[in-house]
Amino acid sequence: MEASIIRGNLRDRIQNKLACSVIRDRRFLDDEQLLRSEQLAVLEEIFNANVRDAEISEISDHFAPILRNDHPYHLALWGKTGTGKTLTVRFFLNLLAEMCSEQAIPMREVHLDLSTPRPCFRALNDLACLLNASKRYKKGISLEELMLRIEESLADYKGYLVLFVDEVDNIRRDKDTFMSFLVRRLPQAVPSKLILVFASNRLTWPDNLDPRVKSFLRLNELIFKPYDAVDLQKILDIRVRKAINPEAVKPGVIEKIAALASRDHGDARQAVTLLARSACLAEKTGQSITLDLVDRAASEIEQDKYVTMIRTAPVQLQLAMAAVIQAARAHRGSALNSNASYDAYQHLAAMAKIRALTRRAFGDLLNELDMYCFLRAHVFSRGRYGRNREISLDLPAETLKAIESAILLNLGLGRSTQRTLSF
Repeated sequence: MEASIIRGNLRDRIQNKLACSVIRDRRFLDDEQLLRSEQLAVLEEIFNANVRDAEISEISDHFAPILRNDHPYHLALWGKTGTGKTLTVRFFLNLLAEMCSEQAIPMREVHLDLSTPRPCFRALNDLACLLNASKRYKKGISLEELMLRIEESLADYKGYLVLFVDEVDNIRRDKDTFMSFLVRRLPQAVPSKLILVFASNRLTWPDNLDPRVKSFLRLNELIFKPYDAVDLQKILDIRVRKAINPEAVKPGVIEKIAALASRDHGDARQAVTLLARSACLAEKTGQSITLDLVDRAASEIEQDKYVTMIRTAPVQLQLAMAAVIQAARAHRGSALNSNASYDAYQHLAAMAKIRALTRRAFGDLLNELDMYCFLRAHVFSRGRYGRNREISLDLPAETLKAIESAILLNLGLGRSTQRTLSF
C-alpha cells in the first residue's frame, strides 16, 4: 500500500514538473550536445542577425581568391575565449566548401583542435588521423615517420587544403618543429595548395617563433573583439526561442544577462551558461526566470568557478587556503597576518596527517593563492622586527564557506572541523 502511494506521489511530481517545464530543449543550451547540422543551423541564424558581420566580411575577402583559382595567404585570428573564432571559421569554411563544389573547384578543409595542451608528436598524430594517414598514438613511431605519412596521404591531392589549427599556442613541446613542418616543409612536399588558418587567445604567440619560421609565415591577421550587449542579446534571443518556453522568461531577463556578460567578459559561451543556470533554477523552484534568479545564478557560477579550481589544486595549496579561512574566522574581522595563518596551517596539517611545509614555503603558497585571486597578501615592513604579510579575503562569505567545505571534504576532515578547530 505504501509503495503504491509513493509511486503515485512520484508520478504526480514528475507530471507537475513536465506541466510547468521552463526548458523545452536542453541541447540548445550546450553546443556539445548538438549535431553538426544543428550547430550550423544555429550559427546561420546568429549570423543572419548581423552578429560578427564585420569579421565574416573580412574572412570572405581573404578567401575570395580561391574562387578564381588564386592562392591566398595564411590567416591568423586573435581574440579572447568565447568571442566566436572557432564557430565563425567553421561556419564559413562549410559555406566555402559548398561554393567550391558548385564551381567544381577541389577544396578540402581540416579542423585540428588543440584546445588541450599537447606536444608536437601528439598534434601531428592527430593531424595524421584526420587525414587518414595514421591510427591513434602508438609508441615507437618517430616524428619523421609521422610527417612522411602525412605527406604520403596528400601526395595525390592537387586541390585547395585549408588546415584550421585551433588554439595553436597549446603546442607545449617542439613548437618550432610543428610550425616548421606546416609552414616550410609541407607546402613544398605536397602538390595541394595549402592555406593555414591559426586561432589563438594570445596576441604575442607568433613573437616567440623561430626566426626561420617567421620569415616564411606570411599572415593576414584578424582580431575578434568581445561581444557587446547588443550582439549577446541577439544570441540569447535565438537560444531562448530554441531551448526555453518564451512565456517562462520575464521581461528584462535577456537584457540583464547580456549586460552582465558584456560588462564582465564579452563571452557568448558564458552568457549562454548563465541563461542555462537561470533556467535550471527556475525549474527547480517552479517559477519563471526572473531578474532575481539571474543574480542568484551568476553568484552560483562565480562560486562554482573558485570551488572547482581549489578542489583540483595541490593538497598543500588547499591546506593553506583552508587555514587562512579558519584563521580569518578566528580573528573576526581584525587584521590577519601570516604568523596566525601559519599556526592554523600547522594545526590543520597535523589533523589531516600531512607534513607541514616551512614558513617560507607557506609564504610561497600565499603568493600563489594571491595570484589566483583567492586572497590578497600584502607584504609590509615592521622595521627592526622584519617583514610580514597582511592577508585579507575579499570573496563573498558563501563562496568562502563552499571553498572550505570542499577542501575539508577532500582532506577527509569533514565539516565538523570548521567548528572544532582552535588555535
